[in-house]
Amino acid sequence: MKKKTLLIILAVLVVLAAVLAVIVSRNQPQKAVSEVIIVQNGKQTKVDLGRLDLTDVKATVTRANGKTLEIDAKGLEMRKLLEKYSGYTTLTVLAEDNYTAEIKADELQTEKNVYLIIGEENKPRLVVLSDSNAKRDVKNILTIELK
Repeated sequence: MKKKTLLIILAVLVVLAAVLAVIVSRNQPQKAVSEVIIVQNGKQTKVDLGRLDLTDVKATVTRANGKTLEIDAKGLEMRKLLEKYSGYTTLTVLAEDNYTAEIKADELQTEKNVYLIIGEENKPRLVVLSDSNAKRDVKNILTIELK
């Protein structure tokens, strides 16, 4: 009898834990996968790229090893994303793996050069078409800091 009672109590606890896990997960704010945070003067602004007017981005970039990479994704020019910001001379892009790349504000003035696309796994990715070795091809972007 004691074993049966103990099993029933254990089963009830497992069910309660599962129900609680579902409730907690539903109440957590969900981060948009294609979200990036723009930081300027300590102020952070979250931008969901999926809610912006994205266009087709098709290009070929060359990697450091000489191999080419075909880009065929949805995205937008970085200058369009940042058009409401001013007073910065450089921007630093930070990825999930802490890789960073720096872009001069002047580079944004060249049309169809610097793009923020929705890359693999629906995550933001920086692509600089004028780079000869794709060193600023940054995947899984978390933040864009304007300085």
